[in-house]
Amino acid sequence: MNSRNKVFLNGRIYTMDGRICEAMAVEEDRILQVGSQKEIAQLVNESTQMVDMNGKIMLPGFIDTHAHLVGYGISLTTVDLSDANGIEDIIERCRHYIEENEVTDKQWIIGRGWNQNHFEQESRFPDRYDLDKISTENPILLLRTCGHIGAVNSLALKEVGVDKHTYIAGGSFDCDDAGVPNGVIREASLEWFKKNRCVADDHAYIRKGILKGSAELLKYGITSVHTEDSYDLGYSGDFEHIAETYGKMVKMKELPIRIYQKISLPKKEDILQFLQGSNRTGQGDFYYKTGPIKQWCDGTIGARTAALRKDYSDDPGNRGILVYEKQELYENVKLAHEENMQVCLHSIGDASLEMIIEAYEKVQKENPKNLRHRIVHCQVGDRKLYERLKKLKVCLNIQTAQTATDWSMMNKRIGSDREKDAHNWRTLTDMGICLTGGSDIPVEKPDVFYGIYAAVNRKDREGNPKNGWLPEQALTVEEAIKTYTVNAAYSSYEENDKGSLSEGKLADMVLVDKDPFMVDPMELKDISVCMTIVGGEIKWSKE
Repeated sequence: MNSRNKVFLNGRIYTMDGRICEAMAVEEDRILQVGSQKEIAQLVNESTQMVDMNGKIMLPGFIDTHAHLVGYGISLTTVDLSDANGIEDIIERCRHYIEENEVTDKQWIIGRGWNQNHFEQESRFPDRYDLDKISTENPILLLRTCGHIGAVNSLALKEVGVDKHTYIAGGSFDCDDAGVPNGVIREASLEWFKKNRCVADDHAYIRKGILKGSAELLKYGITSVHTEDSYDLGYSGDFEHIAETYGKMVKMKELPIRIYQKISLPKKEDILQFLQGSNRTGQGDFYYKTGPIKQWCDGTIGARTAALRKDYSDDPGNRGILVYEKQELYENVKLAHEENMQVCLHSIGDASLEMIIEAYEKVQKENPKNLRHRIVHCQVGDRKLYERLKKLKVCLNIQTAQTATDWSMMNKRIGSDREKDAHNWRTLTDMGICLTGGSDIPVEKPDVFYGIYAAVNRKDREGNPKNGWLPEQALTVEEAIKTYTVNAAYSSYEENDKGSLSEGKLADMVLVDKDPFMVDPMELKDISVCMTIVGGEIKWSKE
């Protein structure tokens, strides 16, 4: 063993392949051996770096399978509206941001995190009349916490060229009584708006977002992330622009974590253009790989844009937004499937889930092959839909932190009958469907142990509801950890290299201060990461 090799001693290692060990030897960036203290001590020589785990717990490095890394990193330096208590609070925060950062005229003001459901007075969306009070000299874009709805001021509408005639399929520009856009933008219209802002983010700006976001993820033990970056936080460029930045960082060995890149290709013509090149799912190295084609099929429950088969219980006449027609989605999936591209589709409502299942069923019948296609969220459905999912062998990228966040509004939004089939992680697991864990940053924090806590307890941070929300749908601790490790690795075809601490796999590990299999389940959220190792290198340490 040479000087690049390490031995980790004096700990408790859960390999997640069925073993509990005491020590580990790492050779270069791979696991050489896991075993007893005595066995591993025999591999030590004068050039071996010794790491004393001091009785701490080692687990495989966590894999976040649904994130927006660039947007998350950049959001850490923009206007934080995550706990804004009303529209006046939003206005004051933005004014303070402009003053504190000495923002010049014409510079875009970007913010994220407002949630009208948490406003103390008017529970409505902010509009251009509100945002014009912040500035008439700076274009402003403020995203709702879900990222599916945005509010802009009058100057922003003018700069992008939005008027009462502007129409984008699968979305909407809300209008006032005179038929003039009021600054509230939804779904596909918002994506179009962001991509058409009159500004281009340079490589330094994107690189900053990647590095800042990665630094935060390492603190939570995340060593790999499945990220879609051309979507979030008002990004105005395209996938190729971001991929170029990643490529430069790979060459310079600057990436601190491993990237599996989801590629937003919202329209058929976007897919056709992409497929003209040679880039396909799985290409790249272990620091940057091409992942699936990503599309959004509906919105969110909180914004009442998730597509439902029946009306929202608290908004009669509204069934949300379906971004695609059935034939359109089928053709998009077919194009990718035939080229062996993995597909990843956003679905929160049962109407969008049904449409996605139909598309997957049709392409599988025509051209059978297991590409481990994915569905992100899969929050509202029913037993019949889930049975059809089982046959498709799809992977579900779930966000259990959103289970904790959303429980209090679900009954109000969709009623008791549909609520019982929402966030059904136990049912889906028992069916043998692969569930993987994710944060959806910057929608939620990248706190893996909070996600595990929420999956096991079905409660929010305050411990509500008292007995857990639909407690029969809880996962075990082992099942919850596997969503971030074993299952997550499988979903990106990397089960031979990640997900468990097995000999020959990448040396991606995390050390934590408490044993998640031994603590009271309510204490899972309090477990702290002490050290994060990627490829045998200590990338972050609390000490």
